[in-house]
Amino acid sequence: MILRLSDRDQMKFVIALFSLLTACAPVPRFYLQYGNDFKQSDLEKMLAENPLPPGENIKVITLGQGPAASHHVVQIRDRETPHLHKTHDATVIMLKGQGYLMIEQRRIDLTVGDVVYIPRGAAHYFTNTAREPTVAFVTYTPAFDGKDNVPVKFP
Repeated sequence: MILRLSDRDQMKFVIALFSLLTACAPVPRFYLQYGNDFKQSDLEKMLAENPLPPGENIKVITLGQGPAASHHVVQIRDRETPHLHKTHDATVIMLKGQGYLMIEQRRIDLTVGDVVYIPRGAAHYFTNTAREPTVAFVTYTPAFDGKDNVPVKFP
């Protein structure tokens, strides 16, 4: 019997597998293919080439995108401003550091290896509780262009 998965289910499977593998690997590596363009890198090299400068709070490194999704490495020194995405779902995999995510009225403590899914329309923000910047791998569906970021107020 052959099991056929939708594109979305395939993406969820790849993300789950990636999170399991990164929990065991000392340095996460990225192998991403977009059309005929194959990219590979490791996290330490990527962060060395794209440091979060002093005085900056957030840095987003876009790894690439296909028609259905985009992939990013996000560094956060302090915290995000509360916001939501009207047309994008996000899956976040914690790679370095720790902190907590406020999503709607729920607090979720996160550390390396944790995976969280943030559906479109859910108000959220992340606060770093580590001394160093926290680093996460984020997949947006559909592909994210940086414009779908709507500020919201939290109580």
